[in-house]
Amino acid sequence: MTAALDGSLNGVEFRKDPNFGFEVPVAVPGVAEVLLDPRRTWADAAAYDAQAAKLVQMFADNFAQYVPFIDEDVRAASLG
Repeated sequence: MTAALDGSLNGVEFRKDPNFGFEVPVAVPGVAEVLLDPRRTWADAAAYDAQAAKLVQMFADNFAQYVPFIDEDVRAASLG
């Protein structure tokens, strides 16, 4: 499956990002596949994994300050 050249991602295959859980296209016309999987751009996969874990923790720590101000459904989705 490929995206139309008009920028649409309809019909494109996606994979789940292992760190953040969002969907990322596997291939997009005109975009190098390596750019859609940032781990592949690092020479040291273990270093990438460590930095990604640090970034995930930074997002979680930052998000925590807003938890008292968000709706329960948003809070539940963030824990998913």
